Amino acid sequence: MLNYEQIQDIINEYGKRIDLKKSELILRKKPSGFGEPHLEISDSYYHYVVCERGSELSRESFLDIDDFIYKFFEMITSMTAGEYQQENIVIGEDQRVVRFNKQIELMTQLNREWGRKKEADIAETLKNYPYSVNRRTYNKRTWLNKLANFFK
Repeated sequence: MLNYEQIQDIINEYGKRIDLKKSELILRKKPSGFGEPHLEISDSYYHYVVCERGSELSRESFLDIDDFIYKFFEMITSMTAGEYQQENIVIGEDQRVVRFNKQIELMTQLNREWGRKKEADIAETLKNYPYSVNRRTYNKRTWLNKLANFFK
């Protein structure tokens, strides 16, 4: 089993692939109290725990360190994609298009399998909550065509 420092080193190495600073990749050992995740290691598990104001909001446990690191970067890339979305707003378009595609791009840069996994997660979300523009709903193919035309 890896210790905290070894895991932080792995995270820092992955972070270089998407040009993140070490200060953006802090893996906490203890709850901050502000809803930020932290790592707990016990009983051969890596626990991804989120606490806020003294209450545990969520806990996911992983036997495989790669699964833990995926979860960590899922959160980091979501925040990064959200910032990118805010800087690249397309008026009249579902803003999730930009955000989701940026997150998939970042996860793929980290690890191709992670990119495929994130894309599948997003596809599942879109089955229940499809893209919409001006109160019209579009399927994925239509959106991919619109997105491709946007970047021409």
